[in-house]
Amino acid sequence: MNAWDTDFREPTEDERTARRVFSLAVAFVNARKPLSTSQIRREFYPSDLSDAAFLKSFQRDRNHLAMAGIVLQSTRVSREEATWSIDASRSFVKENVITAEDALTLDVLLLPLASDPSFPYARDLRLALTKIDRAFDGSSRAAIPPEARKRNNNLTRLEDCMVSRHAAKVTYHRADGSDVKRILEPYGFFFFRGNTYMVAASLDSPDLPPHTYRVDRVLSVYEQRRNSYDIPPDFDIRDFVLLPFQLGEDLYTARLRFKDGSIHSERVCDEGLAAFWCIAEEVVPIEPQSLVDVWKTRLQTIAGGRDA
Repeated sequence: MNAWDTDFREPTEDERTARRVFSLAVAFVNARKPLSTSQIRREFYPSDLSDAAFLKSFQRDRNHLAMAGIVLQSTRVSREEATWSIDASRSFVKENVITAEDALTLDVLLLPLASDPSFPYARDLRLALTKIDRAFDGSSRAAIPPEARKRNNNLTRLEDCMVSRHAAKVTYHRADGSDVKRILEPYGFFFFRGNTYMVAASLDSPDLPPHTYRVDRVLSVYEQRRNSYDIPPDFDIRDFVLLPFQLGEDLYTARLRFKDGSIHSERVCDEGLAAFWCIAEEVVPIEPQSLVDVWKTRLQTIAGGRDA
C-alpha cells in the first residue's frame, strides 16, 4: 500500500455532483454535434440508476449548468430520442466581464478541484484558470502520483511550464534533420490534422516574434524555474493556427480574395492543397499565376466530373 492508497477516501455526494457537472460542461463545450440522452446517461451516470432517478438527476445537473452560464436545449426528430446541445443564445457571458475579484474568487473556489490528483480534468481546469487569470500559476498545480509521472510526456511538461510561467529548455528536431537547443516561453497550444503545435517565444532570439513548433519534434523538455515570463496581453492563439496548405517550407506568399471581397496575403507551402482549399472555401486566388492556373484546372476537373 502506498501513500495514495492511505490518503484515499470516498468522495461525498456533493463532490460527485460537482465532478459530474464539470464533466458534462467539458463534454458539451467540446461536442461537435448534439449528444443523445442515452449517450449522456451511459457516459456520465451510474448504470444502476432507474429511469426516473436518471431523469431527476439530469434535470438537477442541467439546473447547475444553467447557474454556471451553460444552458442546454433539447431537440427531437419524430420518434427518435432527444438530443442535447448548448443554447448559445442563452449561454456564456460576454467578454471582459470577469473582474479581478471574480477571477480571484474562481481561483479560491476551484483550487481544491484543480489540485485533486483523482480528478480526471485537473489539468484542463488549471489551463482554463490560467486563461481567466494571468496571476494563476504553478502553486495550484495538481500533485501527480509517481506512476503518472513515469508516463509524463513532453506535451505535459510544456503545459506545466506554461501554467507555471517558467521557460522550457528544449531539444527540437527540425525538418531538415538537425537538432537544436532552445530556451522557449510557451504561449499556447493548438491541434491540427492530428498533430499538436506550440506557439512560443525564444529567449535565444528575443527580438523575433513567437514561432510555431510541432510538439512531436520536441525531444526533451527541462523546466527553467529561474526564468519566469509573462504572456503578452494581446496574444491570441488563433493568430497562429495554420491553414491546411501552410505546413512545411514556404513556397511563396499568395494574394487571395475572400467571399466578403476582402483581399489577404497568406503563406503557401503546398500549392495543390491551396487550390483545393480555395475551391472549398469559395476563395479566389489572385496571384501568383501558378496558383491561379492550378485552381482553374481543379475547377474544370470538378465541373467535368459533375457534368459526367
